[in-house]
Amino acid sequence: MHTAPRSEQRIWYGWVVLAVTFLTMVCLITTRNSFGIFFKAIASDFGWSRAETAGAFSAGMLGQAVGSPLFGWIMDRWGIRRTMSLGVFIFGASLLIGGFIGALWHLYLMYFLISTGFAAASYIPQVALLANWFVIRSGFAIGITNSAQGFGFLVNLATPALIIYLGWRGSYIAIAALILFGTFPLVALLQRDHPRDAGTKADAPFLEPDAPRTPEPPPPQEKRQAEKGTLCASGLAGALRTVRFWLIAGGFASCAYFFPALIVHLFPHATDQGFTPTMGAVLYALWGLFLVLGNAASGVSDRIGRVTTYLLGTLISLMALLLFAYFVRGSPPLSFFAAVALAGFGYGLLRPTVSALLVDNFQGKGLGAIGGAAMTIFSLSGVFGPYLTGALFDATGSYRAGFLLVFAVVAAGGGCIIALGGIMRMEGKIEAGSR
Repeated sequence: MHTAPRSEQRIWYGWVVLAVTFLTMVCLITTRNSFGIFFKAIASDFGWSRAETAGAFSAGMLGQAVGSPLFGWIMDRWGIRRTMSLGVFIFGASLLIGGFIGALWHLYLMYFLISTGFAAASYIPQVALLANWFVIRSGFAIGITNSAQGFGFLVNLATPALIIYLGWRGSYIAIAALILFGTFPLVALLQRDHPRDAGTKADAPFLEPDAPRTPEPPPPQEKRQAEKGTLCASGLAGALRTVRFWLIAGGFASCAYFFPALIVHLFPHATDQGFTPTMGAVLYALWGLFLVLGNAASGVSDRIGRVTTYLLGTLISLMALLLFAYFVRGSPPLSFFAAVALAGFGYGLLRPTVSALLVDNFQGKGLGAIGGAAMTIFSLSGVFGPYLTGALFDATGSYRAGFLLVFAVVAAGGGCIIALGGIMRMEGKIEAGSR
């Protein structure tokens, strides 16, 4: 009786890398996205306006913008695992400030620092790491890890109870302990940058059964481009000179404006319209559930194309934003639930797809720096989403103008990706003709 070699009976280490990345992002995203649940309690205790309080999340996005190019550069030199570990530690340690907030700038400082750590530990290493391990199934892998956004909202069902039991200050300290003593060791001990570090090869479960399983170095940049059928700029300087990069950056920017605006203002908008705080948390969970479903469905971009998938997500998100904008007290509650579900599913398609577009077009040496540049643009756009939505509420007494502005930004992002698709098709024809 033939017995498979012991090395082939083990679980492929890429699944461990995927699981660690997913769990890390769940912990960090859950914490950062809980801001909307803390929002009214903090604002009420200090008497701050919605724009002032929402500005803390905008300060966080600014921290992510500052940290993204720095940690992209560090990652290309230190490696992915070390950079992720440092980011998780900064994130957890910064949360301890939450137990001692006494002024508005304390809240701003805390979110600036945790988002700096978030930049080092989340999307920048995620893209580079999964590009190393999942060469032919990058859309699938990025969709799985991006579903952490949705799971984060499901986990946040427990946050209102935690705040009731420990208070909002005690809750921040408890979450900091979880990050420092749970998530940090997980990343530091188990993460691996390359398949060769674990004695395996990329895409092993997806290869032919008879393909060699001995460790091998990553394929050269030109080979990986050929496998994807895309072009690649040489490093960050080359990427910044391409129209492709800036169109993809437009997609990132629209996602960044959309997502934090909803993170911060969905819960207050729901409670303003008569939903109880408990129901507001349920709405967050519903958004999270459909975000998971959208992230899972985004893997279809490997089959039907990134541009088509992104545009589908755009249309679904635009429908949701119109429902949010025109919902008032007395409207059928079902329409608010529909808006939440559509927003979750639409964004679930958008975010991993734009990351996959970046990998398709700019993989190879310098991806960390290129990803850092894209996340800087993402984060700078995200600075404005929470603040402007809150400021428009303060000025008009309604979220309608704020959500209509989000609608316009999301539509502009879809236009960028349509233009990108046109360039990709045109260059594909030119390449085919030249051969």
